[in-house]
Amino acid sequence: MKLRARWIALLVGVVVVAFGVVLAVQHRTEPSVPRLVQEHQRAPAMNLTTLDGRKITPESLHGKTYVVNFFNSWCIPCQQEAPALQAFYDEHKNERDFAMIGVVRDDEAAAVRGYVNGQHISWPVAIQGGQQASLDFGTTGQPETYVISPDGVAVCGALGTSTQSTLDAWLDAARNGQECR
Repeated sequence: MKLRARWIALLVGVVVVAFGVVLAVQHRTEPSVPRLVQEHQRAPAMNLTTLDGRKITPESLHGKTYVVNFFNSWCIPCQQEAPALQAFYDEHKNERDFAMIGVVRDDEAAAVRGYVNGQHISWPVAIQGGQQASLDFGTTGQPETYVISPDGVAVCGALGTSTQSTLDAWLDAARNGQECR
């Protein structure tokens, strides 16, 4: 009986180690590039309502280079990237051909309002329509950020936190018809 228990314990240990190896191999340390960006597809049309009641429509984004950042208030990497997003937005918010939208994937309005106020977020944040937009974009996590060219093509982006310098490079590439770096 003791020998059988040892074999079972050994087998369980082997399974646990194998599972750990599979998880370690699957873990990504670098942000992954979303499918829309890899395939240079048109960005899906968005019909969103911001926390302050403004409408974001395809017409309001037409001809602009815009950034779409999918997030949730409870997401730790989203919280970590918020200062970089705010600095980037502050740098570009007065440019006529620029727009930036935060899209809440799956969160409560009260929590999002608290997060926006606590992080001092000043770019438009959409909660209504966000779930549909995240499905249309094919998001796989958060934060997930896209830069859309003036002709509506998703040219840059990644799953994972973004830095201000990365966003600046993506914006330049999208405006100039270049590949992202």
